[in-house]
Amino acid sequence: MKRLGLCLLSVTALGLAMATATAPRAETWKPAPGEAKTFYDEDFMRVDQASGLIVLRIAEGRPNGPYKNWPAGKGPILVFALDCAADKWIDLGIDYTGDMLLPKGWRKGEKVDDINGATGGSGRVACETRETLQKAALP
Repeated sequence: MKRLGLCLLSVTALGLAMATATAPRAETWKPAPGEAKTFYDEDFMRVDQASGLIVLRIAEGRPNGPYKNWPAGKGPILVFALDCAADKWIDLGIDYTGDMLLPKGWRKGEKVDDINGATGGSGRVACETRETLQKAALP
């Protein structure tokens, strides 16, 4: 009986650990200022401690919760790194899986001029709120 109790306790603990490890990350899609159909993920936006670049996800369509519920017909979710001081951006690709991972070597990507031209109001918000954004040691 004692072994059965320990077995059930360990199975419960393992189940809780797995549920926590696979829990979806929070996503808060907010409308980009001055744009009717573009949204940015406020929870994803952060400043990289190593480079000072801001990472940002934007999408066109309507925000309706987590990435997995984002309708395929609403447009892709694009990922950018912003260098606000130089008014340059790096294209980090499209987030197809919703895992929010950054590609390897992302800091060394080609920097392109005009943040506003690429990210619009979302980039402006990111640069204006840079000091209040979460700072993180990104891979």
